[in-house]
Amino acid sequence: MNSSQQRLGDQVTHFKGRAISSKLEPGLVHIINISDISASGIIDYTNLKTADLTEKQYSRYLLEERDVLITSKGTVKKVAVYEQQNYPTIASANITILRPNDTIRGYYIKLFLDSKEGRRQLDKADNGQSVINLSTASLLDIEIPNIPLVKQDYMISRYLQGLGDFQRKISRAEQEWQRIQDDINRQLF
Repeated sequence: MNSSQQRLGDQVTHFKGRAISSKLEPGLVHIINISDISASGIIDYTNLKTADLTEKQYSRYLLEERDVLITSKGTVKKVAVYEQQNYPTIASANITILRPNDTIRGYYIKLFLDSKEGRRQLDKADNGQSVINLSTASLLDIEIPNIPLVKQDYMISRYLQGLGDFQRKISRAEQEWQRIQDDINRQLF
């Protein structure tokens, strides 16, 4: 590893999400499953399943703002960043959580892992054949460019602004398409 690279595992603490029984009653704790993360890494918080867990059962799995969620099982590698919600939230057992220390940002980790080189390294950390089986040890051994926080913050700001613009344009296009369909339907009947 050269000085312009840093081992991911030296920059984060990590843990796996919690196994949740399907027999649990709905409750206060919200659970992010793989299906709640889009292929582009956006978490859909609107329909999260919930579980009735005691604080002791979920406290060590509680997500914090800017935690990085990576699918460690399943069929599609997804990388997302958790945004704080108004309720306790945990991830399911098929997700590995990376909690950045004060020298690296969660979104920077996502940006790197979503890059061509990041995907190549994630592929190397995958021990699965037809489904993903991401090795935590190999994931933590990934080398990530050592970039100052100010530059990370600038890249993240550009990314989030671009993502917001993209989502607004998609929403407007969907609204316009719906308006056209509604107009055609009115003309048909």
